[in-house]
Amino acid sequence: MAEASENLTIMIVDDDELIRKVVTIYFGNRGHHVINAVSGQDCLDKIKQGEPDALLLDVTMPGMDGWEVCRRIREFSAIPIIMLTARAQASDREMGVTVGASAYVTKPVSLKELEARVRSLVPPRIFSNDAGGFSAVA
Repeated sequence: MAEASENLTIMIVDDDELIRKVVTIYFGNRGHHVINAVSGQDCLDKIKQGEPDALLLDVTMPGMDGWEVCRRIREFSAIPIIMLTARAQASDREMGVTVGASAYVTKPVSLKELEARVRSLVPPRIFSNDAGGFSAVA
């Protein structure tokens, strides 16, 4: 679990601009770096440039849905993926597990709870003393 003072890079993938703004402001005000993606393809393109510490992924988006995005990411990465969606049926939760989601959170959600979920899924970084300086080791 990531320490409370540790700054993370979090990607929010949602076609709803308001959701992206609220998440960006909340996590940004807590010192985290937030990457916004407006679609599934945008998410995949940005992950190729560098993986975030955690991914908040909407299910219902035009074009490639969150299920397919999650499947594709799992082909090359084990980053924590939290499905953040209004879809609350048991079958939707089961699908989340099937495609490889680390957690499934339904909207609306408390932002404090969302941050706690992210922190619980991100492994802590271990700091080692390397030649007199400190460096992060994942």
